Amino acid sequence: MMAYTVAFTQHHGKNRQYPKQQDCLWNGLDVLQERDLIAASYVTDQQRLVIAVADGVGSSPRAELASYCVLQAMACEIAVGADFNMGLIRRIHGKLCDAYAKGRTFGCATTLAAAELNDNRCVILNVGDSRVYRISAEGVWQQLSHDHTIINAMIESGEAEAGRDYGLFLHSLDSCLVADDDYTDFAIHRAEIPLQPGDSLLLCTDGVHDALPEAIFHQLFDSMLTPAAQVERWRQAVLDAGAPDNLSLLLVRRAA
Repeated sequence: MMAYTVAFTQHHGKNRQYPKQQDCLWNGLDVLQERDLIAASYVTDQQRLVIAVADGVGSSPRAELASYCVLQAMACEIAVGADFNMGLIRRIHGKLCDAYAKGRTFGCATTLAAAELNDNRCVILNVGDSRVYRISAEGVWQQLSHDHTIINAMIESGEAEAGRDYGLFLHSLDSCLVADDDYTDFAIHRAEIPLQPGDSLLLCTDGVHDALPEAIFHQLFDSMLTPAAQVERWRQAVLDAGAPDNLSLLLVRRAA
């Protein structure tokens, strides 16, 4: 029987322009949207575990409603046995539109990064730039999600070169979930890998990976720490770096 430790934390950040928590996370048990949630964890041996983070797009109206709606819809679908696939994301987008594609909430938007762990199989789905990483028991990092940004789309089409420095604007999103019935051509990225004993899966919003340089982010990982202690370590590093954006972190470790 497999066992997973799930650790999680949130903070609304230190940017006074955005006093509300626009991030949301689903730890497999609860959908959470807290301004300041200290690191916590639980252990589960359920065969199927689904977790997710969502980051309300700050330039959209009532972004916190979009992130919460999307994760609440996902939790409800999974609770009744829905398959974890791209069709699930399309249905969730429909529910976002049903709830908010009207009046002052029209156009509210969010990213989404979600993972399903089932036996040795791990499936990743993401829209936008919230990320999922696999960290092997040996400490090797692998980004499983894909950042849906303008610059990445340009690189894929040959209009830009990987590794070159481009303007900040080009790092803006080119896909997310928007409360707009006409916006249906958003991209969904899918990846599937095995998750071995001792491996960890990290889900985080851009308030984490934008605040910490990748090298430091990796250096702060210590396989000897408990998942809760590791999540707290990253959280504190983001706060020490100024935490200019909301942050959400989820770390799942498969028992060795």
